[in-house]
Amino acid sequence: MSQSLKVALIGANGQLGSDIVNHFSQSDRYQLTTLTRTDIDIRKADDVDRILTSQKFDVVINSAAYVRVDDCEQEVETAFNVNAIGALHVARASRDIGALCVYISTDYVFRGDRPDPYTEDDMPDPISIYGTSKLTGEYLVKQTAPRSLILRISSVFGKAGASGKGGNFVETMIKKAKAGDPLKVVNDMFMSPTYTYDAAILLDELLKAGTTGIIHGANSDNCSWHEFATQILSLANIDHPIEAIPASAFPTKATRPMNSALISDRLGDITNFKMRPWQEALAAYLAEKSYC
Repeated sequence: MSQSLKVALIGANGQLGSDIVNHFSQSDRYQLTTLTRTDIDIRKADDVDRILTSQKFDVVINSAAYVRVDDCEQEVETAFNVNAIGALHVARASRDIGALCVYISTDYVFRGDRPDPYTEDDMPDPISIYGTSKLTGEYLVKQTAPRSLILRISSVFGKAGASGKGGNFVETMIKKAKAGDPLKVVNDMFMSPTYTYDAAILLDELLKAGTTGIIHGANSDNCSWHEFATQILSLANIDHPIEAIPASAFPTKATRPMNSALISDRLGDITNFKMRPWQEALAAYLAEKSYC
């Protein structure tokens, strides 16, 4: 059997990080070192260098991010310190130890003003501080680390929930519906939901294939947020009305893409693994959480 890869995972207790831990720990292919925000502060170059150069890691996965999109509009320095400068620190350390640098990015690097999904070859053009900070992180990683993999995902949901956001959209819909709260969800904004466990499996496949560059790793197909919410309650067997509203009726601090759906033009040439439709992924998630 070939020697296992030594992998450092930053952001190990996040929504995606938790599922990377769950999946990678099932395989003897990886020796996984998990790092949370209490273990490493990616904003501090010395901290990153000290921890990542202490071992000869083959792969460094950076899934740490400042993801509160609206707060980023006021907390610009924090957004860039984590999503861009922090990414640079991790990329430098990865370069210095000869490791593949994996950076988890987002659909919000795109403007979202067209009807078609975005491929890896489409030109990013973010319209929010969050999206701009993540695109800057992508650029710094590509320019710094000789070997890098940028995995873009979107509208994520996973068993651990997002600590920075207080859960995820799926949990919020179920909680509010069970409480009998009125639900209003936008029906003119479109995206590609991503089950983080599926994204973890995809990352495993990409590492096996030695993939570098940019990959779009959302579940297949796309939908509006209203369609997503409706499917959530339907699969969870919750009978509760959801009012469809336009995005203009739900103003936010940050401008969001109207259509940030992702599709991959590269995956078929790299691996036989296919991201399943978001409807199947959602059903699997709800079953895992014992909602259906």
